[in-house]
Amino acid sequence: MLADTHAHLDFEDFDSDREDVIRRAVEAGVRHIIVPGIDVKSSRKAVALAERYDMVFAAAGIHPNEAHLAAPGDMEEIRRIAEHPKVVALGETGLDFYRDRAPRGTQARLFIEHLDLARETGLAVIAHFRNAEEESIEQVGPERFRGVRGVFHCFSGSVQFAERIAEMGWYTGFAGPLTFKGSDRSAVARAVPLERMLVETDSPFLAPQRHRGKRNEPAWVAEIAEKLAEIKGIGFGDVVAALDRNTRELFGAGA
Repeated sequence: MLADTHAHLDFEDFDSDREDVIRRAVEAGVRHIIVPGIDVKSSRKAVALAERYDMVFAAAGIHPNEAHLAAPGDMEEIRRIAEHPKVVALGETGLDFYRDRAPRGTQARLFIEHLDLARETGLAVIAHFRNAEEESIEQVGPERFRGVRGVFHCFSGSVQFAERIAEMGWYTGFAGPLTFKGSDRSAVARAVPLERMLVETDSPFLAPQRHRGKRNEPAWVAEIAEKLAEIKGIGFGDVVAALDRNTRELFGAGA
């Protein structure tokens, strides 16, 4: 069965039909959904959803685009939230040099704090990197990644950066853009070993090609896995089995 490793089910986009969205995901064969936080409030909401639904798990973190709004003590609160038994990761966190809503130094500092907390707790990291590639790894410091496991979610970088991520032992997350007509994500998918791949929807954003323009939802994660099978030239069942192993390895046996 599949897991949607990144879906913002806490967002208000789902307030009117969240139960139906989760039901459709189950009917589509989605086994688990990981809901990442983008700040303290969102992280708490993710945990509340995880408490309500057996199939939902949470991540706690501060998004780089929210880094400038983080108050003193917010990372301590993230630490406390991360102690919840259904929190399987820290994030989403990282660097966003596309929108540049927060000073880059502030983003890097908070990202380092997440990495350090992950090393301390053993939790995985869900990293958001946009317009931030190898030079950003150097800015943060390659040593900060040692002893930390994680995924670069909704990967939008180069083939070369994807290969470096795999060498680091991290995973590459593939989302709806993999299915877009003329997408360059296929080249990345060919380069990344199957054992270093995860799939996600990033709901409510980035619906797969067949649903472009609509609100995305976890039930459609299967379409991303189908595209991976096509690109890799292997059976859909083999891809699903590999993705299941990868998800369990990164986020724990329960996820």
